[in-house]
Formats: sequence, structure tokens, C-alpha cells
Amino acid sequence: MRNSNIELLRIVSMVLIAMFHFSVHGTWPEGGPLASDTAVEMLSFGGKIGVNCFVLITGYFMVHGHLKVQSLLRVVLQTWFYSFVILAIFAIAQPDLVTPDRLRKAVTPITSGEYWFITCYLALMAASPFLNVLYRHLTDGGRRRLMIIGFVVLSAIPTITTYNPIGSDLVWFFYLYLLGGWLRDRPLWTRRGNASALAGGVLFVWASMAAIGWAQRAFGFDYVLPDYFIWQYMVPTFAASLGLFGLFAEWKMPPIRWVNTAAKGALGVYLIHDNPIMRAWLWPHLAWAYALGPAAILAVGVLSGVAVYAVGAAIDLARIRLLERPVMERISEKLAQPLEKISRRIEEVA
Repeated sequence: MRNSNIELLRIVSMVLIAMFHFSVHGTWPEGGPLASDTAVEMLSFGGKIGVNCFVLITGYFMVHGHLKVQSLLRVVLQTWFYSFVILAIFAIAQPDLVTPDRLRKAVTPITSGEYWFITCYLALMAASPFLNVLYRHLTDGGRRRLMIIGFVVLSAIPTITTYNPIGSDLVWFFYLYLLGGWLRDRPLWTRRGNASALAGGVLFVWASMAAIGWAQRAFGFDYVLPDYFIWQYMVPTFAASLGLFGLFAEWKMPPIRWVNTAAKGALGVYLIHDNPIMRAWLWPHLAWAYALGPAAILAVGVLSGVAVYAVGAAIDLARIRLLERPVMERISEKLAQPLEKISRRIEEVA
């Protein structure tokens, strides 16, 4: 039985990611009112929290588990399916959006960086058996020291100095994966601490966006951009991610069927709405919200995130039922023994 509290976190995280894309991919005018620009920036904050939570969830469940090759294959096939289908639809319906660069990325979606998260996620999954061995062989004190060193090197130093000594999303995913497992074994904060970390991180970043935006206009300040603190490894965003994850992880929610079902479409929502061709078509349709002021921008951004999830999940659940299940059943029938042998070999090597 799936944990509905964690499945609900998947949904919330993907809605936050959709709101982030509304903010960063929208066709917003330059030099508009400070309040409107700040509202757009505010909607960008939750996206990297959502990314962090997705990886924390993966480590939370997998650090004591085993890699299944079928799971990797399922993600690869799902990625190819949406990349090719969306390419075909727009090649017919609106070919001007299919630029040479987008075509190249659509044909090789995993290696081209069309979906940076999928590329890193698959690499993380491939490395997970080795990360699990590392985790199992560390004492509790060793795990704590690893988490502290990782925080200093990967989060604190880049936040304070604006210099990231490693600068790798994959290394950050490795750290979050191990941290997710550790948080399952050793919760970091109480409920009040998690709520404080979430609220403090959100309010700090929102305040910094307004302050930096104002300083840019008043004094020509250009040392950092207003969205400087939103990135996944920055201390305020990292703290907010841990707070949000902790609140959901400790929530004793009974099984809720619709939540568990809707959460199955979370990855599909990402693959649909953040396809480069799709987002070039989608987000300009919502640019009208800017002229209505900051309240309208925030409202449209939140509603668009919810709507994107609802529509995308409905599409992906239909794909799972009509296509993925029959295909994976067929693959399991034909390749069950080879796939199982590969899984065992991976575990033996690790």
C-alpha cells in the first residue's frame, strides 16, 4: 500500500514545479512594475523545492531497497513516448515551433538534455545500488558527518560566496538521495521545526526577491539577480525543502485512493508540460495575466499549476492503462529472466 502522505507530496511538488515553469518560461515584458515583476519571481520559488522533494522521496524509499531494471526501462519508454508524440503533434499542428534544436533534442530526449531532470534521475537510479552500499556501511555518526560536510560544500559555500565548487546537479541528487534515507531513519526536526524551516525559507526568499529587485532599480545593483536564492542547493530553498518534506513524512494520513492514483501521473505531468516544444506553445498563452497586476499573476500562476497537473495526470493515467501496462506485461513475459539476472548482477557488483 502506498503512503498517501508521500504521494500527496509528489502531487504538491509537481504543482510547485509547474508554477516555476509558468514564471521562468512566461513571455513577461521587461521593465514592468516592481510589484508585478516580484509576483512573477515569487512563483518561481517552489520549483526547486519540488525537485528537492522528489529526490528526497526517492532516497527515502530506495536507500534500503533494490534497483529494478524494469523501473528504469519504464521511465525511458515513458520519456521517449511523450517526446516523440509531442514532436509529431506539433510537426503537424504548428510546425513553426519545431526548430532544428528542438527537433534534435526531441529525437534524443535522454542524452540531449531535453529533460535535464530525467537525465540526472536515470543516472541517480543507475548509481543507487552503490549509494545504498555506502549508506549501509556508514555508522550513524558517519552518516551525520557526511550530511554536514555535504551541506557545507554543496549548499552553504555556494550560498555565501556565489561560487559553487562542484556545480553538479547529479552530485546534488546523490546527496539528497542519501539524505532522504537518513531522514527516514533519523528525522531531523519536530513538526514545529519543519514548519519553521518551510516558512522561514519561503519568507526569506520572497523578501530577498523584493529587496534585490528594488535595489536594482534604485541603485543599479547587479551583483546577483532577484531569483538568486531559489536554486535547489541554496540554503533557504534547501531548508524549505527539508521542512516541507519533513511535514509530509511525519503526517499520519490514512490511505486515500484518489491521492495514490493521481500521484502515479506526476512524472507524466513533467514530461508533458516541460517538453521544450510544449512549453514554447503553452506559457505565452498566459502572458495576459501580467497586465492585471500582481494579485492576478499569483492567482493565474497557482491555478495554472493545478490545471497543468490535473490535465497532465489524466493523460498519463490513460497512457498507463492503455499502453504502459500491456507493454510492460509483454516485456515481463518475454524478458523476465534476463531482466532479473541484470538486477542481480547489479546488486552483486555493488
